Amino acid sequence: MNFTFSLIKTWISICLCCGFLLPLAVNARSMDDINDVASKDQRAADQYLEALKAINEKRHADAKLLLEKLIEDQPQHAGALLDLAIMQCTLGNKREAERLFIVLINRFSPPPAILEIIDIHRKTECTVKAPNVMTNFVIERGYDTNANQGASNSIFTINDLGTPVNLQLLPEYLPKPDHYTSASLDLSREFNNDEGVFFLQLRSRQYDKISNLNSAGLAAGFERQFRVRNWTISPAASINAMNLANALYQKQMSARLKLTLPENPDAWMKYSIATSVSRMLYPTIRNFDGSTFELRFIGAKQTDQYFLSTSAAIMSDLGNDMRIGGDRYGWSINSFLRATTPVQLFQKNVFVELGLQHLNWQSKKIYLNGLIEVKKHQENSMLRAMVGLPITENSSLNLEYRRVINRENISFLSFASRQIQLSWQWQQ
Repeated sequence: MNFTFSLIKTWISICLCCGFLLPLAVNARSMDDINDVASKDQRAADQYLEALKAINEKRHADAKLLLEKLIEDQPQHAGALLDLAIMQCTLGNKREAERLFIVLINRFSPPPAILEIIDIHRKTECTVKAPNVMTNFVIERGYDTNANQGASNSIFTINDLGTPVNLQLLPEYLPKPDHYTSASLDLSREFNNDEGVFFLQLRSRQYDKISNLNSAGLAAGFERQFRVRNWTISPAASINAMNLANALYQKQMSARLKLTLPENPDAWMKYSIATSVSRMLYPTIRNFDGSTFELRFIGAKQTDQYFLSTSAAIMSDLGNDMRIGGDRYGWSINSFLRATTPVQLFQKNVFVELGLQHLNWQSKKIYLNGLIEVKKHQENSMLRAMVGLPITENSSLNLEYRRVINRENISFLSFASRQIQLSWQWQQ
């Protein structure tokens, strides 16, 4: 009797437990399903945002892959299907764009506003637009307190058979102020696939009095951009030449590879690593040619109100055995800030720019054996501040101040200067 009662009691307990736990198990399964759906929706949202970002950055190959994968995973994602169709039309793929437009219409019966967008793109016949050409023209008028980079100290010392001898610099090697007028023109044209640009730059500066410092420069090159596993890879190359006093002074060839790390939502800045090599030739100066290698670490932050960039680099400059001072090694730091202020002029916000550069070089060999028995050490700093006053949508007046201090352990190479200039900039 006791055994039967215990058996009945145990059976009732099991039934009660099952009756209580079964709804919990069902609810747990439901919560897992809800979490899976939420996780899938979040991945789709992230993937869609990444595709929109790729479209905005004109990385059409990356955007196409992201949108196609998203549509494959979520066939009911109307936004992704519409964006893919529009992108195909923009790239000139009329047949594929029309196929996607038909799928979108049949599958979703879109509202009139979306049908109007589709009709607008159909009317273009998906004709590829000519690549954008961007133009930036600047003309400047300024004053330089030391246009010729004359020595800060008029006395320098040499070693004459072990005896220090003080010498006086000639007047032409001392600071000479002058006014100048300069102009620059930058042209850039996008590749047909919008994933890079060709650029051309022209520079000219004319002094009022010191005509032997008049210069002109020409540079041309290209830069591309593509993505590999969320890394942005940007190779670039350029060539340039500079004329000084109506004679070819310098030729330069440069190549650079920049790697931008995958974006981290928790990181305050976007980080990049750039490596570059430059070959500089001086046709009128013997034994001055050199090759510069650089490894630079970059951090950048951009918002609607400001752009901030800071970087640090290590460098080496290799020449031949006959170059004064031989090879040299160094480092540099650069910071740049452009910000929009609340102040308005002509209904446009006034903007400011601040820049700081510091360069440090250490030569490997004695500068001049028997005369200047030191290894050359250079520290060059430049501070720049500018206020931009918008005039029209495409032009502005800019007032700029620069301060340059070049310190060296060889006195006649040290100099300092101040520049102030007013410029007009037009860009389109």
